Amino acid sequence: MTKRTPKLYLRGAVVGEYGKTFVVTLKNFKSVIQDVSAYTTSKVWYFRSPDGHTIITSTGAFVTDGSDAQVSWSFDSDSYLTRPGVWDAQLVLKQTGQVSKTYMFEIECDASLGGD
Repeated sequence: MTKRTPKLYLRGAVVGEYGKTFVVTLKNFKSVIQDVSAYTTSKVWYFRSPDGHTIITSTGAFVTDGSDAQVSWSFDSDSYLTRPGVWDAQLVLKQTGQVSKTYMFEIECDASLGGD
């Protein structure tokens, strides 16, 4: 029997918004922060639409130096969540000779009444 990893859930996204900074603190399941400061090659966030047909990416950044496990992202005007619902998300971190992926989590995207 395979033990399932519990899904993590993030709220606060709205269809069509960009420029807002989201910050996640990476912890293991014992709530210990994970020093990710060595992952200097790249930090890319991936977001998969509720229907599974669209993948949005966003470049991540350390809030400080990564030793505090805080990694941020902002959607830009060319790449943002395009429909309401629950999106899957994952951070991929790279350093020379190593790739590390976070557990997938869910981000709830609320509908918008329009306007820019």
